[in-house]
Amino acid sequence: MDGQKQHKGLIHSLVFYVLAFFLLLEWLRPLQDFTDTGSTTFFVIFVGLSFLLTYFKFKWYFILPIVFGYIAIALQLLFNEDMFLNISWISVFTEDIASNLSFIGSGLWQDMTPSFRTLLFFVLLWLLVYLLHYWVIFQHKIFFFFLMTLIYVTVLDTFSPYDATIAIVRIVFIGFTLLGLLYIERLRIKERIDIKRPQIIKWIAPLFVFIFAAASIGIAAPKSAPIWNDPVPFIQSFSRGDNGAGANKVGYGTNDESLGGPFAPDNTQVFTWEGEEKAYFRVETKNIYTGKGWLESGDTSPSVRLRSGSLTNHWFENTVNSKEYSMKINVDQNYRFNHLMYPLGLNNVDQKDSVPLEINPTVERIEPLRDEDKRLRNLGEYELTFDSPIYKLNELKKVNVPTENEIESLDLEDFLQLPESLPQRVKDLSDELTRNEGNMYDKAKAIEEYLGSSEFSYETNDVALPSENEDYVDQFLFETKLGYCDNFSSAMIVLLRLSGIPARWVKGYTSGDYAQTVDGDIRRYEVSNNNAHSWVEAYFPGQGWVTFEPTKGFTSPEQITEETNTGSDTPVPDTPQADQQPEEPVQQEQKPQEQPQDNNQAAGSANDRSPLFFEVADWFWYTAAAIIIVLSIVLYFFRAKWLPYLVIARLKNKNEDEVFFQAYDALLKQLKRKGLRKEDGQTLREFAKRVDEIYQTTDMQALTEKYERAVYRNESTHTLWSHSIELWENLIKKS
Repeated sequence: MDGQKQHKGLIHSLVFYVLAFFLLLEWLRPLQDFTDTGSTTFFVIFVGLSFLLTYFKFKWYFILPIVFGYIAIALQLLFNEDMFLNISWISVFTEDIASNLSFIGSGLWQDMTPSFRTLLFFVLLWLLVYLLHYWVIFQHKIFFFFLMTLIYVTVLDTFSPYDATIAIVRIVFIGFTLLGLLYIERLRIKERIDIKRPQIIKWIAPLFVFIFAAASIGIAAPKSAPIWNDPVPFIQSFSRGDNGAGANKVGYGTNDESLGGPFAPDNTQVFTWEGEEKAYFRVETKNIYTGKGWLESGDTSPSVRLRSGSLTNHWFENTVNSKEYSMKINVDQNYRFNHLMYPLGLNNVDQKDSVPLEINPTVERIEPLRDEDKRLRNLGEYELTFDSPIYKLNELKKVNVPTENEIESLDLEDFLQLPESLPQRVKDLSDELTRNEGNMYDKAKAIEEYLGSSEFSYETNDVALPSENEDYVDQFLFETKLGYCDNFSSAMIVLLRLSGIPARWVKGYTSGDYAQTVDGDIRRYEVSNNNAHSWVEAYFPGQGWVTFEPTKGFTSPEQITEETNTGSDTPVPDTPQADQQPEEPVQQEQKPQEQPQDNNQAAGSANDRSPLFFEVADWFWYTAAAIIIVLSIVLYFFRAKWLPYLVIARLKNKNEDEVFFQAYDALLKQLKRKGLRKEDGQTLREFAKRVDEIYQTTDMQALTEKYERAVYRNESTHTLWSHSIELWENLIKKS
């Protein structure tokens, strides 16, 4: 008979473990959709292994080597595959742990290596498995974890590219099944019922019918449309106490004559792209700075047709190394412009409908031929190839500011144009920043780093419009020092031109937001109006156009390398900018308040972030989630310390007739948390005597005597409770 009960217990535990495993699996599934893990196989296997070791009740001296051995092998395959099963990896791994532990002590969370973060993630999963084991097997409760799983998945569905439609159905089905089975198990233990198999089926069948019916109704029921497209802008606007009035929406526009003023975010999708290499997507350049904004050059050259989709225009010299990439672009059908979005270095465009294209050499805008343009809303789907330049730092530093003769011979006069009304203090600032730098690159970097300093702040709401007699750049550099991409990029170009460096204003889109890994290194990104952006390109004689990114929170996608002593090229790290905001979605726009919305300007978003697993921007949220989970676990395990005070606050001043019974039950639960469990068959008086013996008082017996009078003699519970409050409060605090 005991063997049969033990067998049933093992089967029950196995069912509980399997359902808990699938519930925990829902925490891992989203990682492969909005991170760069590609696959969560290592983590899924680890969770399954942890559940198996717990189910079969292995001793700790078997569990520890198996668990840490698996973690070590997984980390080797993930980060050091070339050193797999090489014993020298142990010393490398030990040094990595030691250095990362020092980062934890000093609070430098962002400096931790991906391998160490992954190690912490494995440990966190192990703790979660143990916690689920405790909840399911000992407490026979899972509601809290079920609720947290639903919240986790729905938050990801709302604020990330992860589509949780099916996941929510799975979680509801698994969660309610587990809740129902655990309730039956609690009832069986409490009432000491020996449930036979036919009875189990009779109890479980209605449970499954109810869950299936509820899920089916939920799926089939009509859903109302969302009130707003993206809750983030709505919440931000509501928290500021405004509704976006007075600010134009972010996005690309054709009119850049008057810059400044606030903007309202807009997550309307513009296009998606798939490829290996991230890039800024150019739309056009503008050369003439008016003091208020940008105009196209008056000397507009005739457009040149792209023969067979090939481009003869070159943005950098043949001496510059480059690497060819390809990408697929799909423009949203509602996008109302016909221009091509393309990276620097474009060399070929292959369109689905083979529409003839032409490029305007002055502004470098690529559009359909005039007669084709009238019948097209936008270019739809197309593929392109481009050569991504890899500039060498030592070569860039050899370039000096071009002379007047070089400017004329290279036809760069438009890229040095400035209005006569430009204030003298702007000229003085340019001289101050660059006078001690000996070459073009160092001068440009000095300006870029100054704009990235703590003197300037990224801002989209409290952005001023220049008055009638005020220069746009001068106002930003000396008065407000607040702004978005247009402020930063325009200011850098003006300062560059004052230093004799040819530069132009480029507008388009950043890489957008990572959506998913398509195949291998091919990733898919979504670009919205929030990703509209403007940046800087400076011309280096003998090298070509080089991208600079002065806007805080953004990083130039172009590669600059320097030769090491071994002759190999290594990337030059970006200079850290003070007060960078990589965690915040930085959206940009322009358009003054008095301009119509149709003329919105270029803008951008710091959501253009790398999808790498556990990178800095993502790791902020992982760290926050980990802290919340750890705090929840700590609060749970130490609930015996703080729960009594909540119970006292809830019950002490109640006057209902049932309060005495609720208070006594709460005391029994608190004593159970402290390890004083009332045994089966033990009377309340026997249990009270045992409690008093442990605490060396008579309070529990006195309270129990009053409780029994309320239960068995039907005496006034209100009177008995008023005489018992102090006893009860002392006991629950003491326990």
